[in-house]
Amino acid sequence: MATITPTFPLLLLETMRDMDHPAEVLEDEDLTISMPRRLGLSDVVLMQIHRLREEVRQRRPQTLDDVESLIRLVIRRPDAIRIFREAGRRQAVLAWEARSRTARRLARLLPSTLALYAARWASRSVFAELFGTRSFRIAARPPAVRVEGSLSAQADPRGAACTFYGGVLTEMLQHFTHQDWYVEHPECEARGGSACEWRARLIQ
Repeated sequence: MATITPTFPLLLLETMRDMDHPAEVLEDEDLTISMPRRLGLSDVVLMQIHRLREEVRQRRPQTLDDVESLIRLVIRRPDAIRIFREAGRRQAVLAWEARSRTARRLARLLPSTLALYAARWASRSVFAELFGTRSFRIAARPPAVRVEGSLSAQADPRGAACTFYGGVLTEMLQHFTHQDWYVEHPECEARGGSACEWRARLIQ
């Protein structure tokens, strides 16, 4: 049975929770009315977050059906793209922070060309966990990722969930090159493409 890393659904739920957390509580706000509208703060979501944290600790892969169901839940929200992009960014931050302090320091000293190749190799392991057994390719110049049978495209016919992978690529590039990047999604299986591709370009 095909599986996926538990960090993907965990980060989706944590991001949704954080975005639903009220920045402030108005003096006359009735929380019994407003709080239930914030799905990310529901008891069900909080329980799932707790469960998935344990799954991550145990390194227990999740079934694709479970993750697909979560994706379909998130895409019903008007801020779905923002949630997927931020969750992808957090995925990359976790990968970056998992590297030793020495490795991160050395990465910052690399010239731009070598930094791109370093970002490629580091990103490969991240996307391998996210894509599982799916065949994918990753390039350094220009930075790009291409995968066939993307879970995000299968679960979301509108393609909003694909923003997650774009967020991963953007953040990985920024950590390694210390430059700003914009990631496009020129081909998507949800739009009839033969594969999903994310391509990065440097913001001048």
